[in-house]
Amino acid sequence: MKRLAFVALLFLLLPSLAAAERFPVAESLEPYIQNGELSGMVTVIADKDTVLQVDTFGYADLETQRPMKPDTVFWIASQTKPVTAVAVMILVDEGKLSLTEPITTYLPELANLKVAAEKSDERMVLVPVDRPITLPMLLAHTAGFEFLTPFQEKHAIDSLPIPQYTTTALMTPLRTQPGTVYHYSNIGINLAGVIVERVAGMPFEEFLEKRLFAPLGMTETTFFPDADLLARLATTYSLDRTSSKLVPSRTGFITYPLDGKNRYAEPGGGLFSTPNDLVKFFQMLQGNGEFNGKRILSEAAVNEIHTRQTGTLDVPYGLGVTTGGGFMGMAVPSERMRR
Repeated sequence: MKRLAFVALLFLLLPSLAAAERFPVAESLEPYIQNGELSGMVTVIADKDTVLQVDTFGYADLETQRPMKPDTVFWIASQTKPVTAVAVMILVDEGKLSLTEPITTYLPELANLKVAAEKSDERMVLVPVDRPITLPMLLAHTAGFEFLTPFQEKHAIDSLPIPQYTTTALMTPLRTQPGTVYHYSNIGINLAGVIVERVAGMPFEEFLEKRLFAPLGMTETTFFPDADLLARLATTYSLDRTSSKLVPSRTGFITYPLDGKNRYAEPGGGLFSTPNDLVKFFQMLQGNGEFNGKRILSEAAVNEIHTRQTGTLDVPYGLGVTTGGGFMGMAVPSERMRR
């Protein structure tokens, strides 16, 4: 079981918060550091206007005793998914995308997607999809896709240019008919990224920079960390079962070296960021699409993001976020979800 250095962003969805109030974060989380279960952590508590409290625990690197800081860099993995959902909704606000149109309106080459009705070591029976796939299905993990394509499983999630995701999706039969099962899927999120790139007429990472990161002042959020960001990157650790100690380990999901030429933007999980930066994104969502006087999304678009898109299925999921009960956030998929 992996024990990782990570960033936790905590948002209390309340109308207002008392700036002088101290939240007992340390009492709850420091024992995990002291027990050697985590190398370090950064937590942020904020409302839509103000960062109220930042707490840092442990080390970004155990060997050098480099402490965790608010500007420590993290691979934020699946917290990339709500960023992709916001990119989609920017174009929905502009009337360039529709949440009700089939995705084949934008990706006609996916007209012949197939579902693996039967699958074993001996044979596979493929049948056509029985209903159109829509953007909400892609962003809420109900389109029927596997978690990753075989190519990504073999290499890494960031090993393909975004336009090639349509080809690999065609080569990867759906596991279920669209709209019938929640199954956590980077494939679906990546196809949403392809649609953004195609409709916007620019690379996905360029669209995010121009339409989201620059307006929010997110200067340290990127798919491609430079030397300065890499120098502040938190080391990833796993728990050695023999010694019960944390040992440095590379995640198998992304391509190394991180400043190499064989890495590409991955809408499902490829971003790097800092707590100082990422909090601005969530403050924008908490502010109904506005942050520091700059409107990124309409209130209707933000409402759509945290509206349950999974119907009666067993996982409450909106567009790129878990939702329900006044809560909107990111949940790490369990192995059960991935299978």
